[in-house]
Amino acid sequence: MKKIRVWSIVALLFSSIFIGGCSQASDENTATIQTYLEHEFTGPNEELSNILDQGLHPPELDSYLEERYGDIIVDLESMVNRNYVLVFLRDAHLNGYQLHPKNITIKKIEGTENNVYDYEVEVEYSKDEQTNIATVTGKINLDDNRKILMIRKMDGLGLLEELRN
Repeated sequence: MKKIRVWSIVALLFSSIFIGGCSQASDENTATIQTYLEHEFTGPNEELSNILDQGLHPPELDSYLEERYGDIIVDLESMVNRNYVLVFLRDAHLNGYQLHPKNITIKKIEGTENNVYDYEVEVEYSKDEQTNIATVTGKINLDDNRKILMIRKMDGLGLLEELRN
């Protein structure tokens, strides 16, 4: 009887550690995605505006991107080329808008073998003292090192259309 109790306690302890470890990984994944979304939908700040005023891809832009995204994206160059980095901020800058994320929701998609998450961001966009809100949704895959591997099915065309007006 004593052995059963000891093994029950040991099993409970190990499962608590395992569940806690998974929860911590999920929290770190969510933090990575949160950081990405905050970078994408906040600004443009003065530094970025000054860089974008220099042309399509001035040398300072690479440093700016590396500083903000280098630690959270696996292949930054590919993400830039596929328009998953700065697309909203670039259009906001070109047309005099400011972006600010109001609500960010991130949910792990259960039953997937990879680290796949759905996200939804309510983005406040303002210009000339007028403020509106648009919603951007998508899916993000992370690698085992908690870096963004891929962004899929980003739906932000409504916001892009508004920013281009």
